[in-house]
Amino acid sequence: MEHPDTGPGSRSTLSVGEPALPATQFTRRSRTSRRLLAMTATAAAILVVLTTAAVAVTRSGNHATPGVASPTPGPTLPASPTAPGTAATNETAGPSDAKALLERFADDLRNAPADPARARFEYLSLRIWDSFAAPPAASPDGAAAPVRRTQLWTSGQGSTRAVELDENHGCRLLRDETGTELGPFDGPLPRDPDAIRRHILHEPQPPGTVIDVFGQIADFYSARFVPLAARQGILRMLARQPGIHVQPQVTDRAGRTGIAVTLTFQPPMPFTVAKTLIFDPRTGQLLASHSQAHRRPDATTPPDPTDQYEIYLLTLTSTYTPDVHTPAAGCAG
Repeated sequence: MEHPDTGPGSRSTLSVGEPALPATQFTRRSRTSRRLLAMTATAAAILVVLTTAAVAVTRSGNHATPGVASPTPGPTLPASPTAPGTAATNETAGPSDAKALLERFADDLRNAPADPARARFEYLSLRIWDSFAAPPAASPDGAAAPVRRTQLWTSGQGSTRAVELDENHGCRLLRDETGTELGPFDGPLPRDPDAIRRHILHEPQPPGTVIDVFGQIADFYSARFVPLAARQGILRMLARQPGIHVQPQVTDRAGRTGIAVTLTFQPPMPFTVAKTLIFDPRTGQLLASHSQAHRRPDATTPPDPTDQYEIYLLTLTSTYTPDVHTPAAGCAG
């Protein structure tokens, strides 16, 4: 079948795998640092189909790019029936109420357990389901989606260790690499919505550049421990995003209840795309991100098991640690 990101009408996109960085910084990134970044990338980098018609971001602010469909109202798409996923309630705040809800949410945030702590490295542990990498029909062991565990230790100043493990095959080690080049999210983290937006989206971008805002936010949370002030800035940044819906009671795949922000839209191809970010209701930390694409019904096209794609990322741990060997690499915890 024709993939949505390569078919007629597809547009150029940016993902965290190859962000538009200033030339002086981009040329400093080594092959190792690029591989490290790719290991920790989320839906934006892994599943380009889900970014094809994302809301455009240009120097002049948020605008719908010509030729890209406007967001369509509606709840999040259901999670894959083969893996526990996002269960949403019927209480959904549409675009008219989402801004106020997110602003109040940002105002009421509290410290996460790690906020007062300080250590040399930030540590993140993530679990990723990726049906795009191996659709159910092609999976050799019958699993609906490969499950990977990634662990990242970063100084936020160019010193990084990343570990990737295959949970479908006994926690088999796939990669264990270190790097010393700056990543796209390294450096001091700003606080206010405009500054945090520029940091996450690498603004200013050339006019007409299309960026997957939801994917970049998920990638940011997957690459850094995000302190309280920056988390507030991100929520206020999302409050300005057109077409979003907010669901106050959503359960992630770890059974945690959070507040979900969703954008559902239709690119100029026969797919419906939904992107969701689930935040901890007390601290505003990102619990999970979920991206799905479904082919819309077409009487002339027979059903195909690859007509649905899904990436689900679960944040297991986001904290500080004294060195790149604490905690130990592995699938425990």
